[in-house]
Amino acid sequence: MSAQSESLLPHPPAAIPPDERADTQAAIPPAEPPVRFWRRVLRGALPLTVVTTLYFTFIVYPPLRILGLSFPDWQPGTPELLLIMVGPLAIRIAAEWINGQVARVLSAVVMTWLGICFMAFGIVAAWEIANLLFALPAQASGWSLGAVVGTLAVYGCINAHRLTVRDVHVPTAAGAPQSARGTRFIQISDVHVGSRSGRFLRRVVERINRLEADHVLITGDLIDFANIPEQELASLGTLKLPTYFIIGNHERYVDVDAICERLTNLGVRVLRNESLEFGPFQLVGIDDAEPKTQVGRMLPYLPALPDRYRILLYHRPDGARDAAEWGAHLMLCGHTHNGQIVPFNYIVRRVFPRICGLYRIDDLHLYVSQGTGTWGPILRIGSHCEIGIIHLQ
Repeated sequence: MSAQSESLLPHPPAAIPPDERADTQAAIPPAEPPVRFWRRVLRGALPLTVVTTLYFTFIVYPPLRILGLSFPDWQPGTPELLLIMVGPLAIRIAAEWINGQVARVLSAVVMTWLGICFMAFGIVAAWEIANLLFALPAQASGWSLGAVVGTLAVYGCINAHRLTVRDVHVPTAAGAPQSARGTRFIQISDVHVGSRSGRFLRRVVERINRLEADHVLITGDLIDFANIPEQELASLGTLKLPTYFIIGNHERYVDVDAICERLTNLGVRVLRNESLEFGPFQLVGIDDAEPKTQVGRMLPYLPALPDRYRILLYHRPDGARDAAEWGAHLMLCGHTHNGQIVPFNYIVRRVFPRICGLYRIDDLHLYVSQGTGTWGPILRIGSHCEIGIIHLQ
């Protein structure tokens, strides 16, 4: 064998001296105590158990209960059970791996079904309590429950496609320039193109163009899917009024820089932690962020201009006190959807007490829109798809 061939052979391991073997064995970490191991297992399993319990309680139980009452002799087989129990979750996960229009349609269908099931849970739970007290007839109850849920679902879907114009009259603050009076701003928020179609956005734009106003302000969550093509947003280019946009949380979750570029190409002015002046106004736009301190953290970098009516755009109704101390006269927000579907509004109000409408904090007026579109389920029950007209009186 040649010397070159010998150099390619692996070298035999060197023998470990006896005094070093003890050190090597001592370096092996001791086995984890059984109590600590099972504690880690339980800690990891707890979130999965909670999520699974909530899923079966709110999503699986209501339709199975209504079907079981309506058809007493029905014995669901494996395919039916899989469709009801696992189908929505499987389709929603599959939609994450499919690009384009198909994924958006699948996601909208599944999320709407989940919204209907959640709504149905409250109705079925109320029936269960009444049944314990009065022993209600099973089959008649099943058909009645189905009719109530179906009626609410149809109403919620129709209501999610209706656009409501809301006039909001804001008194100008004592120190604000008088020339700001009489100005009208149109606010739209949370259109959620992606969950909603480009056709819905076109309807919003057409409605805005029929209104009398001076400027359009978009307070975030205009888009909630990645890779929404510019042609689907093209209707924004037909807006007849100067239009300004700030990002919401859903733009951050997807391709925010690409979204801002598309909107700029369509003539929309994007404000990202900056301010601009026009007429008697200073318009400030701050990027959405998770911490509730975002407004207070960013405003010191943007000096409040004297002799201007100062308007702050921020996606969430957080930081109003900081905005008031900075000197803002008007703050416009969205994000809450006013809960979108009863009883979500009670849950959302716990997180955002200023959930919808006009509020006053010192010399600041805060207006929280209930949103122009919908996210997740294409349903609106107890809320409306809103286009706001802010009148400065």
